[in-house]
Amino acid sequence: MALVVLRLTLGVVMIAHGLQKVGVVEGGAASLGNQIEIFGKMGIPEWLGYLSIAAELLGGLGVLLGLFGRVAAFGIAVNLFVAIAKVHVDKGLFAQGGGFELPLALFTMALALLFTGMGQYSVDAVMAKTMDKSIGTGGRF
Repeated sequence: MALVVLRLTLGVVMIAHGLQKVGVVEGGAASLGNQIEIFGKMGIPEWLGYLSIAAELLGGLGVLLGLFGRVAAFGIAVNLFVAIAKVHVDKGLFAQGGGFELPLALFTMALALLFTGMGQYSVDAVMAKTMDKSIGTGGRF
């Protein structure tokens, strides 16, 4: 059950941050175009800006559902590593000053899921069981 809690928490937070970046939820850049412009001012190429937003939205959804979860967790981890390095590290640890404590916690959550997988209560687990039955391994190799 712990992996479900971890997945749901990370997924909801990442989706919320992605929605901020496209202007759906208040507190972000107000629009996708504005966010891409902000990325550009940080020296991040436009295509990587779009990839970052996709990592937050699609990666968050993937982790939430446990669908292609390790790929989703990898995308989130890379995104957060870059956020820490490009935006937060110079501001210290604490979030009140824009520091890296929240992105570090989320990065660590993504790494945990990357290493452990999504767990038995995930779409990935259901797909794996179905594939095992269809190829006749019964889950054994």
